[in-house]
Amino acid sequence: MRVYEIVPRDEDDIRVSATLPSLEEIRTIFRIDLEKKSIQPLWLEIENNTDRQIYFLPTGLDPEYFSPREVSSRFHRWFSKSANKQMDEHIESLGFRNLINPHSTSSGFVFTNSDENNKFVTVDLIGREWTRSFTLVVHTPNSKFTDDHYERLLRIIVSSELVDVEDESRLRELLEQLPCCTSSKDGVPSEPLNIVLIGKIQDISPAFVRRNYRYMPVAPQYVFQRPQDVSVSKRDRWVAAQPHVLRAWQTTIRFQNKPVWIGQVSTPLGGRFAHATADGKDSYVEPFVDEARNDLVQDIIYSQSLVKMGFVKGVGRVMASTPRKIPSGATYHTDGLRAVLMFERRPVSLSEIEFLGWERLVDHYRQQLDIVKSKK
Repeated sequence: MRVYEIVPRDEDDIRVSATLPSLEEIRTIFRIDLEKKSIQPLWLEIENNTDRQIYFLPTGLDPEYFSPREVSSRFHRWFSKSANKQMDEHIESLGFRNLINPHSTSSGFVFTNSDENNKFVTVDLIGREWTRSFTLVVHTPNSKFTDDHYERLLRIIVSSELVDVEDESRLRELLEQLPCCTSSKDGVPSEPLNIVLIGKIQDISPAFVRRNYRYMPVAPQYVFQRPQDVSVSKRDRWVAAQPHVLRAWQTTIRFQNKPVWIGQVSTPLGGRFAHATADGKDSYVEPFVDEARNDLVQDIIYSQSLVKMGFVKGVGRVMASTPRKIPSGATYHTDGLRAVLMFERRPVSLSEIEFLGWERLVDHYRQQLDIVKSKK
């Protein structure tokens, strides 16, 4: 299985590799059918050529990963104590050992939740007064993506179209000039573009993975005359997660040599209690689209990858009393702003996050309150 990486393999004499075995290989290696339990074993190898002892944090790879004993216990049989013990020992022996000694290599399987088309593999390593994070993209054996999907995604904007920006005030101008909304294939305006992501994929993807967002195929919406470059939604196996759906498109803007992405985040009508439509199409969105935007911002704040945030003008205010209709038949209202999130690979504490002095949410909410009061 080919390993897809979007960061250098070697950094500070650390080498990271990962791959996913096929279903046949899984059955041969583990002697059980992990797919039935939606468990996806990821083979991971970390080569430590430094003088320090380092520790791998599997929670950064999958916040809901399984321990080897959890995996084996899912396949225990009644009145088979001896066989169950053999299974426990076998699965345990295949698991990854999180402690990597100096000048040594550790390899084994990390038991993750299944991803359908690709897996963003975030490898967080810590040591004494030291930390590093690596990001790899590994396709599943039955992936619908072509081999060069991510390479094409990174090359989708030709160099002649790029707009390089160094100044934040100029960046603000360009962000406010981006399209207001997504559209249907025939160009009819749809949901408001309310999120801007600034950073390389290897900086952005770990932030979303740590907050349990994963790739999710959704109905296409269009910006720049093309469907979304990527779409994700939050996942939780045990409790229904907030079902926000984020679609994102790469723009021609580069801020301080970092790609700028424009996105749209919304929530199906009913949120966690949304019902699937009979025809299989996307359900209506919650009318107050700002709530999904604000929830996503809060989630990413806790990812420890956000360095700056702010708000710029987007679609413009749409009042709840006069909502805007979109092609699906749903309506929405909004304060008209789009959140701007800047990412870095290094860990960032909450106290380090900087705020861009652009539009302020509090001012918009005060204006809304004044409007409501004036109507009473």
